[in-house]
Amino acid sequence: MGKFIRVWIVNTVSLWVIDYFSSYVQFSDLMAVAATALALTLLNMTIKPILKVISLPLTFLTFGLFSFVINGFVLWASFQLSNGSTISSFGAAIVISIILTVLNGLFNKIFQND
Repeated sequence: MGKFIRVWIVNTVSLWVIDYFSSYVQFSDLMAVAATALALTLLNMTIKPILKVISLPLTFLTFGLFSFVINGFVLWASFQLSNGSTISSFGAAIVISIILTVLNGLFNKIFQND
């Protein structure tokens, strides 16, 4: 359970930073950021692994580039599932998912407890 909470917090902080610097995503308040991060965390742990297995041949044919589409879809779906959050388009979701991955890596390094 500790890892789940840490991933949720990292996703929340990353989405909050993205909201501050990007005009493609908007949140009504901090609770909307936390709700979207919770949806994202749950989708990443449940739906994303299934999508990765199903799309493995397509991902292989595109030399891994289709994984960006999967990440964008999971991010877009998390925005659709939570109230008070909007993302401008599916294309923006793909770009924001790349930025989110970089920020999550950075914040995981900061919050990592050895």
